[in-house]
Amino acid sequence: MKRFFPKCALIAMTFGIMWGLAWSQDQAMTLTYDAYMTPDGLNQALKSLNSRFSNTTKLHRLAVTPGKRELVLLEIGPEVGRQDKSLPAILVVGNMDGDVPLSSMATLYLADFLLQTEGQATDKTWYILPCGNPDALQRYFSRPLYRDTRNGKPRNDDMDDRVDEDGYNDLDGNGMITQMRVKDPEGTMIAHGGDPRIMRKADPLKDEKGIYKIYSEGLDDDGDGKYNEDGPGGISAGINFPHLFEPFKPSTGLWPGCTDESFQLMKFAFEHPEIAMTVSFGATNFCMVPPKGGRRSGVDMDKIKVPENMATMINADPEQTYSMKEIMDMVQPMLPPGMEVTESMIASFLGLGAVVNPLQEDLEIYNDLAEKYKEYLKDKGMKDDRLDPSSARDGSFELWSYYQLGVHTFSMDFWTLPEIKDEKKEKSGITIEKLETMTSDEFVALGEEKISAFLKEVGAPDQYKAASVIQMVQSGTVAPKQMAQMMKQMPKPKDDSGGDPKTKALLAFNDQILDGKGFIDWTPFHHPTLGDVEIGGEVAYANNTPPAEVMDSLFSIQVPWGTEISKKLPKITILKTNATSQGAGIYEVEVWIENPSYLPFPTAMGKRNQQPAPAILTIDNDDITILSGKKRTPIQDLAGFETKKFTWMIQSDRNTTLEIQLTSVNAWGDQKQIKIGG
Repeated sequence: MKRFFPKCALIAMTFGIMWGLAWSQDQAMTLTYDAYMTPDGLNQALKSLNSRFSNTTKLHRLAVTPGKRELVLLEIGPEVGRQDKSLPAILVVGNMDGDVPLSSMATLYLADFLLQTEGQATDKTWYILPCGNPDALQRYFSRPLYRDTRNGKPRNDDMDDRVDEDGYNDLDGNGMITQMRVKDPEGTMIAHGGDPRIMRKADPLKDEKGIYKIYSEGLDDDGDGKYNEDGPGGISAGINFPHLFEPFKPSTGLWPGCTDESFQLMKFAFEHPEIAMTVSFGATNFCMVPPKGGRRSGVDMDKIKVPENMATMINADPEQTYSMKEIMDMVQPMLPPGMEVTESMIASFLGLGAVVNPLQEDLEIYNDLAEKYKEYLKDKGMKDDRLDPSSARDGSFELWSYYQLGVHTFSMDFWTLPEIKDEKKEKSGITIEKLETMTSDEFVALGEEKISAFLKEVGAPDQYKAASVIQMVQSGTVAPKQMAQMMKQMPKPKDDSGGDPKTKALLAFNDQILDGKGFIDWTPFHHPTLGDVEIGGEVAYANNTPPAEVMDSLFSIQVPWGTEISKKLPKITILKTNATSQGAGIYEVEVWIENPSYLPFPTAMGKRNQQPAPAILTIDNDDITILSGKKRTPIQDLAGFETKKFTWMIQSDRNTTLEIQLTSVNAWGDQKQIKIGG
């Protein structure tokens, strides 16, 4: 895995120089996927694709980072150059955190795949951004090597009189920043019994006393008693988005969108309402593991209390709780004819907080597609013995896209460390996969002892006791399949033996694949202020960036799934029309609108937030009078494979043709003509 090591810094630099020379000689390069690219290299690759496919591509320069690097996006599709798009679009954002070089290469691979594969970019637009955080990505190619998601904006992290004055120091001169461990009476860490390279927190309940304190490798450059607390860099662009944004944190920024990387990306999305889906290439994987719930909110949408002063207005009992649907049914009769109540109206009316967990209707789709994706990978021969992907962080692009942009949102991570298989047999003999296929009677027949062991093995919360779970299943409150789906979203149980499972997996990968170059053994060093210490630990990027030579095999299997999902986008069409004479020049006109695709229009979250815009059904002719129905009818939602009928009563004294127009900014649309009279 050559990119981890200081010896190859020269190779990386040479590669960049050769790339630049090749670009100057011939823009139409052939892209290969056997080395990770710098931010400049990625931009040059986009320019190469744009040069080779000039009729179907366009470059957009979104921003310049604090580190003076360009944020470049490639547009691909048949409507390049048109300001008003009629086809839906997919926005693909790579490496928004900047510390996942693999995801930037996967995004470039997708662009290459779309352009080189016949029929892939003919019926929609693709907007592809290989790296949303170039300043952070550049650190992978710099020495000393360390991992940091912040951009190049200077920031006074420790709030003293200087900026960026206490960064990392490569004390042992090996070209990378690792950790220092020092014995200290106040230490809280001990070495793992099974592998002394692993550090873990001492557990007083097991009569363990801490021995070590852990520091990042470096010096106290500013003499404030802290180490490396104010290094170069400022804002983590990947968590500078509005949803669940955390202000006043060291790297989040003062407000959402306060750095151009995130602001210009959001601006681009809002200026292109044709975007019907976003796909994030990074550390999360909504294709494999649906977005997590469990965040605490100020209100339970199934148990809403109506304030007393408002309860009398809608004939509600202020002492009772209601579901959102029940309150909507109460409010609807109060509204003017033709106006429909929405969840967002109720939330505003009652002062309810923001939704912080995925809606159930959307989760059902995510779970179903996750199963399809796993089958797809299995059919392609890809093993599933890998660690789980990361969960989306508060303030991330993925959460903003789902909760606030309201479009179909997916993500992919392409690689994690191989999972270490536990040799111990499960005491229960049950797995989540087995549970998913069980009937309620089969589950209850397992007995309390086995179910109790199973709940412990999967890390179920303590309040879920075997007896209460059995009762829930017997009463029909929950089915085994539903229980299995909930358990898939729970974090894996902690390792009783201590130590981070990811560290254990890294050490196994380090020993078996990386020839020991992904983890530096603890080595004595005399520190000028801490005294005798040991320097060692995990090498930056070793746990999320595989050897470059495996990239092509990873991408060739997984990247095409993104195009498979795109085929499931909602498509609003006119299925059928009919006009029936009622006599005296009056006609009943019927139009059936269909979504023949798998994905709904829009997501449940989009419907709740009224974002994106609805489709519009219009009926137009100067020689008619509409007696009932609307000339312009918004279509707020249409589930996958659903059909809805719309009816008008129309008067016309002559033979004429009705123009039926179905328009949508991001779901194609349709048009038909109906002749009446004669």
